[in-house]
Amino acid sequence: MVAPSSAISDANSTARRDGALLSAASVTVDYPGVRALDGVSIDFRAGEIHAIVGENGAGKSTLMKVLSGSVRPTAGQLRLAGSAVAFTRPSDAIRAGIAMVHQELNLVPTLDVAENVMLGREPTRMLGVAIDRPRQRARARELLAMLGADLTDDHALARRAGDLSVAEAQFVEIAKCLASDARVLIFDEPTAVLGEREASRLLALLKRMRDEGRAVIFISHHLDEVVAIADRVSVLRDGKLVQSFARDAAGAIAGEDALAHAMVGRELGSIYPAKGEAMPQASGAASNAIELVGFGARGRSSGISLAVKPGEIVGFAGLVGSGRTETAEAIVGLRRREGVVRVDGREVAFANPRAAMRAGVAYVSEDRKGRGLHVTLSSVANMTLPSLDAYTHFGGARVDSRAERAVAERWIGSFAIRCARPDLPISSLSGGNQQKFALARWLETKPKVLVIDEPTRGVDVGAKGEIYRIIAELARAGLACIVISSELPELIGLAHRVVVMRGGTVAGELSREKLARHDSDERIVRLASGLSEEKESHA
Repeated sequence: MVAPSSAISDANSTARRDGALLSAASVTVDYPGVRALDGVSIDFRAGEIHAIVGENGAGKSTLMKVLSGSVRPTAGQLRLAGSAVAFTRPSDAIRAGIAMVHQELNLVPTLDVAENVMLGREPTRMLGVAIDRPRQRARARELLAMLGADLTDDHALARRAGDLSVAEAQFVEIAKCLASDARVLIFDEPTAVLGEREASRLLALLKRMRDEGRAVIFISHHLDEVVAIADRVSVLRDGKLVQSFARDAAGAIAGEDALAHAMVGRELGSIYPAKGEAMPQASGAASNAIELVGFGARGRSSGISLAVKPGEIVGFAGLVGSGRTETAEAIVGLRRREGVVRVDGREVAFANPRAAMRAGVAYVSEDRKGRGLHVTLSSVANMTLPSLDAYTHFGGARVDSRAERAVAERWIGSFAIRCARPDLPISSLSGGNQQKFALARWLETKPKVLVIDEPTRGVDVGAKGEIYRIIAELARAGLACIVISSELPELIGLAHRVVVMRGGTVAGELSREKLARHDSDERIVRLASGLSEEKESHA
């Protein structure tokens, strides 16, 4: 990382005198039918990591959009280095030294990796007439290398952003933010799609940026990450700032349970359902709901043999690039496949996800913005789109809008989705509430097999428990579930067994008995890293 510029140093000196580099004073944001922020006053200091936590819809992302110029407050004021500022667009905030990595990816799909990283900050030659491509690639390579991303060779830098996986695209988004050399850096759920190793490297980088004198604002539903790196934590609930925590002289800060209690206003028990409740019944469990034989996504994974019984939850673990998502996409026809897929004992070959859905196999993508939802359509339209045939009359000539709305409202209630106006574009919802819709819309198709990729990405701790309970109940009713997740506690707490992938193949599997051991997370990490499951003993 380059050293802070003199401009950043001067601004930080002013911020130290005034006590804050960036602050919000009584900021309120009103949307149609809902108050997203209600008189929030908060300070962000130079040389500090300030975490913001809260349930979905608590106002976290709205506050960040105000700070970064994407949303203008209905009331209240922002101050930067002691002076009042008013941003009318994101470019105003960027020029003022405020950069943000949004929860939803915002890359230009037709530009390559290097072009996206340096977008708006392109190095030039010939008196500024032409872009200096070698310098552009060199700077992009430097920033991506700091993140530990596998996108640093010339071939990777030339890849179109639209061809990247969600995790790869997240690395590019973060590198783009770092390229700004901003003095205030905002990260909205930056680790949500990263594996444990990649997330650890990013968190270390955030500490490094803090030590350079920048103000780092960090939003995460991973409370263990918050406790590990935050100097201060502020809790939002229903659009209001309800509590703040700071590290004491001994370096301690509030624990995960205290933060969760402040977020939801009540005590939370275990968020994982009892494993026994979701085990497959003896009757009806003899045949496999889905079976893979020598299966793979062509060019990305191969040789995968796996059978999942009705009522069973099988987890898929692995590092970024291990082939988990690509394999799931190949099952439902989003990628070219090799090998055999059998559903209820019958060999199938799906040309697309709709064909898979008709056979009873539903896939919930990790990319809710690109493949999971149509963000310009309403919440109601998104809810019923996969099963639209059930809501049409006269050969599809008329849609029963009343029935559509009724089913959307049923899932809104079941998933506790915060949605004041279901007729508004689903983009108006928080990321976590969008994720709940992405899951509910496929459950409405009543599948026999559900493949879920990162089911609780961007979902708060209280809502996670609700989603886990629903998955367990679906399994108990006979649904076969394949859960892909980068969160090891999620897989260990929810799945009956976990398959670990590495380099496109199965590296090993942990049974229910092994998952119950205290070292189950270490065993998964060892397999994912290419080591033996058991530690070698040294006499």
